[in-house]
Order: sequence, then structure tokens, then C-alpha cells
Amino acid sequence: MLRTSVIAGLATFLIAGASLAAPKQLGMNVHQSSTVGLDATRDSGTKWVRIDLNWVDVEKTQGQYDWTIIDAVVDGAKQRGLEVLAVIAYGPAWASQADVKGDGPNNDIPKAGTYASFVTAVVNRYKTKVTHYELWNEPNLGGFFEGTPQDYIDRILTPGADALHAACPACQVVAPGLASLASSKYDVWLDACLKADAAKIDIVSGHIYAGFPQDGGTVGVTSDSFYNRLESHRILKFGSTVVFEGPLSFKEVMDQNQWKKPFWLTETGQEAPLGDATKEQAQLTYYRHTLESMLVRPWWETTIFYEGFDEPPAPYTWGIVVHDETQPKKYKPKAVMGFLQGVTAKQPAFGGTGTDCADLLDNDDDGKIDFPADPDCKSASGTTEGAYTPPPGSDGGPPIGGYDGGTADDAGTTDDAGTGNAADSGGGCAASSVSPTPWSASIPFAALGVAALVRRRRRR
Repeated sequence: MLRTSVIAGLATFLIAGASLAAPKQLGMNVHQSSTVGLDATRDSGTKWVRIDLNWVDVEKTQGQYDWTIIDAVVDGAKQRGLEVLAVIAYGPAWASQADVKGDGPNNDIPKAGTYASFVTAVVNRYKTKVTHYELWNEPNLGGFFEGTPQDYIDRILTPGADALHAACPACQVVAPGLASLASSKYDVWLDACLKADAAKIDIVSGHIYAGFPQDGGTVGVTSDSFYNRLESHRILKFGSTVVFEGPLSFKEVMDQNQWKKPFWLTETGQEAPLGDATKEQAQLTYYRHTLESMLVRPWWETTIFYEGFDEPPAPYTWGIVVHDETQPKKYKPKAVMGFLQGVTAKQPAFGGTGTDCADLLDNDDDGKIDFPADPDCKSASGTTEGAYTPPPGSDGGPPIGGYDGGTADDAGTTDDAGTGNAADSGGGCAASSVSPTPWSASIPFAALGVAALVRRRRRR
């Protein structure tokens, strides 16, 4: 939900070209990789790695710590000039309050005091190398955490944040790392966390796996777009009657809790098997839309893509490279790798030294990218692709693919993500934003459940 302050920020952004007050940050999920995942992140030009600092791996027996794997990942990241976001999650059997689901202890509610003790040990060991810690991963999915929002607050968030800040006052609490499936009640979870612990959270984090409306696709009754989950939830009306309303977006929940600190998208991405040109291009396009969207939203500070690498013979194809020891760099890149290298080298907001007219992005949302395709660019050194002009009937929100990020129902003929009426889609049952077919069949956390936890320990 973008209001005057954000629109004003967008105007400043457009006037100044690509520059922002602080560079946007990009990174990769690399699990527990101390080699190929870190190499792929560095080579892509992104600067952050999100790693799995799994409690169950480090403290198998209470009070006895084995830091070998995590030391290798953290030290490898720092040697490559990368920053680390460490996810502290997944308890060992000895810390479990009870295995309610009977699916093993890693997703159990921990006994009181045990998580805080582990957080203290982690931060004391790594605080000179790691300043950002995410307190659990997707606790709103039963495969990762069995408890309620209050269980998460009482046993993970509050004690974990207190322990982290006590051990390192300058370190940052990133939370709650929620999955944004409609069925996951992420709006309820985020609202509860902010009401309980907003002062203790330094950065709100969440995950979005959903399509972009500008890519087309089938609009379904329950098909949320990326923007519905990010900033403006979907409402369907028949005439003046609301027939469906989705969960509030991350931004709407943050706004209603007067959240003024940053938002990090710590997982997002799209699968693409190496060699499938169509899917590799779709993956690249997904990354491009994510970066274009991020640039015009000042409150969205960092994106960490899912993920750095594929590890054959595992069937997951979310990576930007495929691990292959026969290659000179020990991996084969996908098309998106070259795209990321170009964007991070050229777009100033991502630390590059070029301009909007040579950054591989559609900065002004006119369907034309860079010089000479975009007539607003007089040369490759042009500083802007042109100012964005909201279409008739829109409310002036940030541009992306015909979606203006607005929340007001303006009865226009162009879908504007407002609360909706029939005129917004030319008649009939109008949606508040156009959404492609949902990706539930390929979302890692939804489709894989506990199997995803095993994958999060992947090393190389």
C-alpha cells in the first residue's frame, strides 16, 4: 500500500535517475555451500549470501558445538567479499518440547530458554563476521515449525532477539521470514509479530513466489500475483458485492503497524532447467521484473534470490548455475547469470557504474529497454529512460508492467490493483490486480514440505 511518502520518494528517484540514498542490495541463498554457491554469488555481482545455520547440525548434544561446516561457509563468504545473512533454525531432538506432528524434532517448538542459549553461542562466535541473523525460516509452515504465532513469538522471536542484541547490540534481527502462501496466514503471523516485538525487529523479512501480471497467464479466482503478496492484496467484486478477499500483503500489514524500518525479500525466484531456453528466459524475465519493481519501492531494501546453484542429481532447478566439477569454474551458468552480471555492473542502485540507458532493465515501464530501443535514451550513457506518467484513472503509484501499485478503486478501464469494481477489467467480475496461474506446483516450501529442510543442508 503506497501512500504520499512513497510516491514522493519515487518522484525523487525519477528526477535523480537511478541513484538512491543507499544502494539496493542483492544476494543468493546458498544453504551450506562453501564453494560453488559462494563462487556463483560473487561472480553474479551480488553481495549477500543467505546461509542455513542449522541448530540441529551444530548442537546435536546440548552444550557441545561443532562449528566446522558453518565456519567454512562464513569464512569462505568473507574471503570472497560477501556479506552473510545467517538463518538460525531447526532444533535438535534434545531441545524439543514435543514432536506433535510425529515428523521429527527439527520443526518442533523448542523448550523454553534453549533457542536463546543457542543464539547467544552463535552470535558470540560470528559477530565480527556476521551482523545479520534471521530468526527461523518460514515458521508459518508446519513443515518448518509446528507452533502457533504466539509459540513463535514466545519461544523464538522474543528470546532470540533479546539474546542477539545482548550479545551484539549492533547486530540486526531479521524476522519473521514468512512464506506468503494464502493458506499460510502470513498476514496474521506478521501482524502478531509486529504487535508483539516491532521494537526488537530491525528488518522485516518475507518470501514471495508468484507471477508478475505483465507476463500474462491465466487469471484465476485464487491466483495472487507478486504484487498482491508484496503491497496490495486482491479483492474480487461482483457489482458492489465482495465475493473474495485475499490476505493482506506484507506492505499493508507493515503500514497498519506503522512500520518504518526496511523490508527484505529473503527468498524469491523461478525454476529453469539448464538448456531449456524457454524456461531460462522466463527465469531471467522473473529476475528482471523483481529488480525493476524493487528500484521504485524505497522501503524494499534487499532481495536474496532463491537460489545460487543446482546440485545434480537433485531435481531442483532454482539456481543461477549448475554445479559441475568438469568446468573451469566448477559450474555451468544459466542465462540469468549473465543478466545479473550486466545489471550489477551498470545499474548504480545495485552498485554499478553505468546508467539507466544501459542497465538491462525497463526503468520507465514502457516496454522498451535501454539505448537504442528506448527513444528516451539518446545514448547508452543517458541517465534516464524517461519519467513515468501514470495512465488515466490510476492513482499515481510506482509503475511496473501496467500495474501502478495503487490501492484506490478509481473505476478506470485499466486494472490498478485498487479495491476493484467491474469497470477495472472492462466489466464482469473484476479482480484488484491481474494475476497469472499460481505456482503452487513448483514452490519449494509448499510442494516439498519437510523435504525442503533436507535440501537446506545441501553443501558444496
